[in-house]
Amino acid sequence: MRSWEKRNIIDVLKEYHTILNQASKELADSGDNKGSNDCDNDALVIENYLEIKHGLEWDGIQFIE
Repeated sequence: MRSWEKRNIIDVLKEYHTILNQASKELADSGDNKGSNDCDNDALVIENYLEIKHGLEWDGIQFIE
C-alpha cells in the first residue's frame, strides 16, 4: 500500500481547510480581497462536504462531530 493510500480523506480535507483559512487571513491582511474570498469559498466547499457527507459541523473554530 502506498503512503497516500493510508491517509483518510477527512483528515486531508481538515488539514487543507486549516491552510485555506490561514491563507485567507494573510491575503486579506495584505489587501487581496479577491484572493481571500477565493480561499473562503474553497473552505466553504470543504465545510459543506464534511457536514453533509460525514456529519461533521464547522463551529467557526473547529470541526465537531
